[in-house]
Amino acid sequence: MVGAAVAGGVLAATLVGLGEAGLIAFERGLGFDGGLLFFALLFYGGAGLAAGVGAGVGLALLGTVTGIRMAGAPAFALSGASIFSVLATIIGRFRVFRDVFHETFEGQALSPMAFQLASLGVAIVLIVVGFFALRAVARQQPWLASPVAMVGLLVLGIGGSWAAMTAASDRSAAIRPVSGSAPSGPNVILLMVDTLRADHLSCYGYSKSATPAIDRLAAEGTRFGRAYSQASWTRPSVATILTSLYPSSHQAVHKSDVLPDDVVTLPEVMQAAGYRTIGFPNNINVAPLFNFQQGFDEYHFLEPAFFFGATEEAAQLTVYNQLRVLRERYLSEVKHVENYYQPAEVVNERALSWIEANGERPFFMFLHYMEPHDPYFNHPYDGQGFARVANPNPDASVADTYRAAYDGEIRHLDVQIGALLEALRSRGLYDRTMIVLTADHGEEFHEHGGWWHGLTLYEEQIAVPLLVKPAAGSAAAGAVNNALVSSLDIAPTILQGAGVPVPESMQGGVLTLAAGTTGPRDHVFSEQDLEGNRVRAYRKGALKLIEANASNPRGLPERALFEMTSDAGEQQDLAASRGGDVEALSADLGAVEAHAVSSAVEAAETAIDGATRERLRALGYVAE
Repeated sequence: MVGAAVAGGVLAATLVGLGEAGLIAFERGLGFDGGLLFFALLFYGGAGLAAGVGAGVGLALLGTVTGIRMAGAPAFALSGASIFSVLATIIGRFRVFRDVFHETFEGQALSPMAFQLASLGVAIVLIVVGFFALRAVARQQPWLASPVAMVGLLVLGIGGSWAAMTAASDRSAAIRPVSGSAPSGPNVILLMVDTLRADHLSCYGYSKSATPAIDRLAAEGTRFGRAYSQASWTRPSVATILTSLYPSSHQAVHKSDVLPDDVVTLPEVMQAAGYRTIGFPNNINVAPLFNFQQGFDEYHFLEPAFFFGATEEAAQLTVYNQLRVLRERYLSEVKHVENYYQPAEVVNERALSWIEANGERPFFMFLHYMEPHDPYFNHPYDGQGFARVANPNPDASVADTYRAAYDGEIRHLDVQIGALLEALRSRGLYDRTMIVLTADHGEEFHEHGGWWHGLTLYEEQIAVPLLVKPAAGSAAAGAVNNALVSSLDIAPTILQGAGVPVPESMQGGVLTLAAGTTGPRDHVFSEQDLEGNRVRAYRKGALKLIEANASNPRGLPERALFEMTSDAGEQQDLAASRGGDVEALSADLGAVEAHAVSSAVEAAETAIDGATRERLRALGYVAE
């Protein structure tokens, strides 16, 4: 009885694992991937083995109590059908809610209750159909109900996929030979710091912590005092930095989205101009798995040491993510930075090694630093870290503790950025290189009742640093420009500095590095669609409007208006008393969003009505 149940559990769970691995491979265009197959077999097969033992013991106990003994094909079928139903329903619910409903029931055909009932119905159908199918198969092929046969096949599959995984080459390191004449422009290094708030840098006025290396970079270039990201989590924001497109245009918005092939990226343009292009991404959200390697001669994902030895692809498996949460919340006492990302020292080492080997040809380099993204580690490292996965909703009382650890990460990062810049100086490259430092988004420490990032568009999440240090002789140093600018403008500004024409597809503008000059537009627009929270923000002059979907999980008001000059912390909502301003800003916001949607890579024919077109003309998006 127990043996047959184990065989059924192993077979059922393995089939589920193979199915999800196949789906991931299809979604990501991976083809055969030994690592993904290995961990699918290992994780799901192991889960099926454990569940099968539990099912067999349960059947044995039930038989002892009732006198009804179920062995052979029936035990195999009942165990397998039950385990298959549970796993398939869990994965199916997760993927439908994330990928189809985009983590919200608002506007969906199914209500939450209907979704629960539908899931239960599917689970019951799977058990019934699975039982009869597996019983029939076991009666035709009795060896399937043998635990020795099933476990043996599982072990063979794990061994074979392990061999394929270890023999696989590094897909992220494909090198394109460079031909043609070298460009005449300077080198360009884009330093992108994940989760760095502008207001936690001393060059932006922060007094609780000093960042001398970043301050020096600002003093030798231009600091933009009011720069905004277009989203508050990594994938859409970095996609905007690299494409100069709003999220609604590049469409890398949701957790399952990839960067479409149809977009024109900054590295593609630089590559076409003769630059060597190299990227060191440090967050799986912008790894080759999500198609962010477009235009890079080399794109080396600085892969963390995934838990349980998993690969980048295997980290997409549902069972991996469930095991990761279990480990971090209940079993982990010591945290290691390498399990989350590669530290700044590694980023520097890889960058400088590449520069040493590159020769004299001008290059464009994308460096991705993960400090100060959570977990916030103490420095020097002592094994303590404050992680979102371990504590997604901390008590408000720890805000100061978390903020202090966050500041410590920034100080550590500042030292490492200083080391990189000094190495460039010692090699005679600093003056010959345009250096841009920015962030994809910020971080919340309960300023508006929440934590981390990705769910709101308040200042702490979208006000980012933007420093541009041109190559020597290009502009006066130490300028501070307080025009409203955004991540949308980074790619055109880099191209201008490199002497490369800006493609018409890019929606941003070239930033003037002199102090006191105006930006490409008089407003900024940001948007967010994550975990059921659809949020849009629009700032023009001193006013900022934030709109959110009704009944959003974050609990944001549908409309909030702030006067940023007197209320930089966005604590006094003026929407109720200044309805005229709300309506005017909302109309402008809607026009900009419609323009972004109409320019989407898969929605180029989207119509814009006459009133919206007039709004866009007034905002500078439509030529007279």
